[in-house]
Amino acid sequence: MIVQVVPFLFTSVYILTLSVYHFLPENVLNVLDTMFYISPMTIAGLLIMSKTLKLCAWHRRACALPILPQISVFMDYHIVEFSRIGAALGIVIPILMAVLLLIAAWNVFLKPKNNERNRRKERTTGNP
Repeated sequence: MIVQVVPFLFTSVYILTLSVYHFLPENVLNVLDTMFYISPMTIAGLLIMSKTLKLCAWHRRACALPILPQISVFMDYHIVEFSRIGAALGIVIPILMAVLLLIAAWNVFLKPKNNERNRRKERTTGNP
């Protein structure tokens, strides 16, 4: 249960943190970066645990979501320097992450499972 819930909790806090980046002073941003940075190795570990526990593909997508901001930072530092695009990405990425996290949460936690519906139908109709 913990492996199933942790990526959703962490990513939610990470999205909130990314949402306030534009409004905070540099020294606070350094503290937030230190506290909420998630290593690609940690993401790989979460993905391996998700696969080992045979959790759904939506759970693995939620595990991988924190890598999105790191991709844009990597591109900005090593491939092409962003200016206005970087500022726009700083706003778009948390919104995209939030939408994808809500979709994944719906599919993992709230969406009725097909097997459960079939079992309920079998119990009410008496068919095996």
